[in-house]
Amino acid sequence: MSRKPKLGVIALAKYNHQKEEVNEMLAFYKQRFANESLCDVDIYDTVLFDDTEIIRITKEMEKNNADAILFIVGTWIFSSHVIAAVNDLNIPFILYGLSDNVANGNFGASIQIRYVLQEIGKNFLFVYGKMQDEENILKILDYTRASWTKNVIRNMKIATIGGKCMMMYQTQVNEFSWKATFGVDFPQYDTVQIFTEMKKVDEKEAREIADAFESKFDRIVWEIKETGEKIAKDAILSQAKMFLAFKRLAKMYNISVFANKCMPEMATDLYGYKYAGCVATCMLNESGLLTACEADLPAALTMLILNKMTGKMVFFSDIGKLSADKKRITFFNCGTAPISMADQNQPRELWPIPAATADEGVANEYLTNGADKIRGANVRFDLPNGRKVTIMRIGGNDDTLRFHVATATTCPREVGPGEVFGQRWPGYGLDMGDKIDDFLQNTVGHHYVLVEGDYRNQLQYLAELYGIGYHFYDGGV
Repeated sequence: MSRKPKLGVIALAKYNHQKEEVNEMLAFYKQRFANESLCDVDIYDTVLFDDTEIIRITKEMEKNNADAILFIVGTWIFSSHVIAAVNDLNIPFILYGLSDNVANGNFGASIQIRYVLQEIGKNFLFVYGKMQDEENILKILDYTRASWTKNVIRNMKIATIGGKCMMMYQTQVNEFSWKATFGVDFPQYDTVQIFTEMKKVDEKEAREIADAFESKFDRIVWEIKETGEKIAKDAILSQAKMFLAFKRLAKMYNISVFANKCMPEMATDLYGYKYAGCVATCMLNESGLLTACEADLPAALTMLILNKMTGKMVFFSDIGKLSADKKRITFFNCGTAPISMADQNQPRELWPIPAATADEGVANEYLTNGADKIRGANVRFDLPNGRKVTIMRIGGNDDTLRFHVATATTCPREVGPGEVFGQRWPGYGLDMGDKIDDFLQNTVGHHYVLVEGDYRNQLQYLAELYGIGYHFYDGGV
């Protein structure tokens, strides 16, 4: 990340009401934030009442790259002191009403300021309580982090490789709407450019990457004799070249995230390549160059938001199957997840990609002489069980834009009796609790992105900052 979130703090009080509590709060904040690893904090030392000075300091903090500004209302003050300061502010702000001491807090001041700000259409966070309130501090940090995430992804580029995949309407967006809301760009490049860049990569560098990648696995299943499926001996090397080709393209066009249409162009002899892009995608996500499957733009932006907000690796996956008791969902995808997310106590494997190219991608007349028998590889691993996670996907356009978010606990995924070789891809199960219908009835596509930890509050704040909808499902975290 380019820098940490930055919070500005300004305390306001009348001259004849500047009780020790206000100064004590500033002193406490200095101590509390002195070693805060998640956020830089710029605290103005003096308690302010002069409106001109409040406006000046506010603008100075904004100019110095604050992502949000906290206004502490310590006594009864004129509402105009806050309203004038934020009226031309271009960053989010937080209003904190001290509420425990009448002589100091005079809680009504912050209440009436909140009302006026709401009436004039300001988007902000209102918190209230006593001076040393850790719950409020965490809300303030979450809000600042959300604002920072909104700022840091603005003008980033999410590039699609190829066009719409397998008639998946939900993978496309109204670019007018999404650009206006999120501020990101959506360039598009053809698959042939990846193939062209593959010819330019250094053979030695690709071989080193391929060897290092293979060394991460406990087992490589080069061939399944029962089915004839196999991994070609040059497949991993070829995928290393594809990985380097994507990196070249990212540098060439300043791309932050890819949404790659792998099928059928990267999975069928007809197009001149037959190893799919699963291993290369795993390599890309492991390296930090986020890449979604199936040209899924909403999933790609979801990956970007969760990665930047949390600083953690993320897992792109499909909703696969529902357990018989309707409490657990199995998620998986053909190989996009970074291998470092794997449960280190479970085997990490490479398997032949199942020999079937989607019929929606290639006409039947071309699927002859084994042309659809892919000879590439995909990664297989499980996530650790018992981890608290957040999953999310962005859906909608214009007035229907929204975050769909859920928290849950990882559990073993279910493998059906027909899956004689198991599920040959990265995956996990989620224990979703007793009200799973609420989650399933509100899904916004089949691809969801997982990150470890509970980020419901930050994501709600971010949705509010964007002015879009937010639907949350609590799976018992």
